[in-house]
Amino acid sequence: MPDRILIIGDLGGDVNAFADALAQDFNLGLAATLPEAHKRLQKEAFALILFDAREDSPPLAEVLGSLQQLSPSTPTIVTSRSAEASLIVDAVKAGAADFQTRPFAAEKLKLAVRRALEHRSLKNEIDYLRREQDVVYDTDRIVAAGPSMQNALTSIRRLSQTESTILITGETGTGKSFVSGNIHFNSPRRHKPFIKVNCANIPETLLESELFGHERGAFTGADKTRVGRFEQAHGGTLFLDEFCELSFGLQSKLLRVLEDKSFERLGGNKTIQTDVRVIAATNREIETLVSQGGFREDLYYRINVLRIHLPPLRERPEDIEPLAHYLLAKLSRTLKKRVEGFSAEVLRGFKDYAWPGNIRQLSNVIERALLMEEGTVIQPESVMLPQIRRAVEEPKPAPAVLKLTAAQEKEMILQALEENLWIQKDAARCLDISPRALNYRVKKLGISHHRWRKNK
Repeated sequence: MPDRILIIGDLGGDVNAFADALAQDFNLGLAATLPEAHKRLQKEAFALILFDAREDSPPLAEVLGSLQQLSPSTPTIVTSRSAEASLIVDAVKAGAADFQTRPFAAEKLKLAVRRALEHRSLKNEIDYLRREQDVVYDTDRIVAAGPSMQNALTSIRRLSQTESTILITGETGTGKSFVSGNIHFNSPRRHKPFIKVNCANIPETLLESELFGHERGAFTGADKTRVGRFEQAHGGTLFLDEFCELSFGLQSKLLRVLEDKSFERLGGNKTIQTDVRVIAATNREIETLVSQGGFREDLYYRINVLRIHLPPLRERPEDIEPLAHYLLAKLSRTLKKRVEGFSAEVLRGFKDYAWPGNIRQLSNVIERALLMEEGTVIQPESVMLPQIRRAVEEPKPAPAVLKLTAAQEKEMILQALEENLWIQKDAARCLDISPRALNYRVKKLGISHHRWRKNK
């Protein structure tokens, strides 16, 4: 979908020069005056603004300030028939992305526009403060010795080259987040933003603002306009982890974005166009949720276009040893500790274990063993493979957490987290509360774990 550009000014005969230079690659809008431009910016969203400065124009600081107030994330290029140094300096000081003197060469103007749009995309990505990339997304380096993972790998390679929505399913810890990154960084969108959102870790009241942004004054504390993840991911990929946790209201908005590629910020009425490839992931049985009325059927059919299922580690016995060696090498570099391998007894134990936490649990077990091991080969005494207790009899209803004292509540939550390898979704299930409710109590009680990462 071409980016939209708003041209402000009475260009006279030069309007054709603008159109000839940009119309082939962009959607152009024209506002002859600043008041007309302000009205359009209140109702429409543009990727870039071209403002033609004339002798009778207001000061550039005033003009660009008003434009930035109406559309904070939109870069502005100033054009003028004058090439006076003072005018160029004023434009730069006022925050202009570039200054172009008319008449100009079409290729020069197109280059300036593309640079401004690229800078905007990079700024959005920096604003997101995405995680430090410590993973090389090379499909050929994915461990896939067994047939089940080989099938998944074939799908990953093929679907990376498409533009369609992708659904990734699989148990907790099977690598859904890694696969989403692998798809993006091997796709035509690799040079555009890759934005991750964990829908289960963000309180429902904040999730709409997180995804779609909000306007100033939309709610108490909204003291400035905020760009949401869909805007930040423009041109790139948005990964929605645990998207089945979305409320029905947000499911409806997501369906509209997928179908129309447009949305409004919270508290705003301006329709924003976005070109985003969505990759969604869940560890739940989505078909069961749909049949039980817990998930919108129309969204299910829209998001289940292309599907990749990641098998649990217990169904990949051939991959356990090579995965263990790969993780050992990676963690040894991170922890700056030289350990060369595993004893035969440790490897046998790994292959016999059920791995309820999958690859994430394998990584955690190896990390602990590295810290405990004093030699150059990991021995059985350095390895701890917890046995998750599963109730055989009819489980008793979990005590209502809200009725406990703070100390009792904290002790219960800590016990549930320890028994579930510090995976909050599994601990919430044991406590019979929602993941969001547990996340709220974890923050309230100051509970933390060194492997947890905040969703930024």
